[in-house]
Amino acid sequence: MRNRRIVKSVKRGRSGQALVESALILLVFLTTLIGILDVSQLLFIHQSLVERTRAALRWGMVQPWDGTGAKIQNMVLYQSPTAPGGLEPPGFLGLRRANVLVTRTAGTANNPNDERISIAVVNFDYKFFTPFIARTFQNNSAVLQSTPLLYRN
Repeated sequence: MRNRRIVKSVKRGRSGQALVESALILLVFLTTLIGILDVSQLLFIHQSLVERTRAALRWGMVQPWDGTGAKIQNMVLYQSPTAPGGLEPPGFLGLRRANVLVTRTAGTANNPNDERISIAVVNFDYKFFTPFIARTFQNNSAVLQSTPLLYRN
């Protein structure tokens, strides 16, 4: 009889133990899962920016240079050499014209045919949603692509 009372009192003291353990494990699991989603989103956005700049660079190296690189910027922002009409809407993934730098470098004295076009996506804002780092992270050099210029005017 006495053993039954001891077992009952021990069971009564442990009735919330499983709930507390489950809550702690669930907290760690959800934090890990959201962190994995954040890293996945970061990788997806970076790869999308790389692909967009590569496509614009391929387009820009076979087209005549317009003197400013605005058409190549439009290719990165809107996937079209011309910007949409009206006020300048945000581009791909919220990019602005100031985020896309296009430069053309002339050839050297040793190799005058080494003209290059470079595209850099700078100051791009990544937005995290993990609870303990929910903020915006600004990447100063998210993407940098360069290629020799094939078309010469």
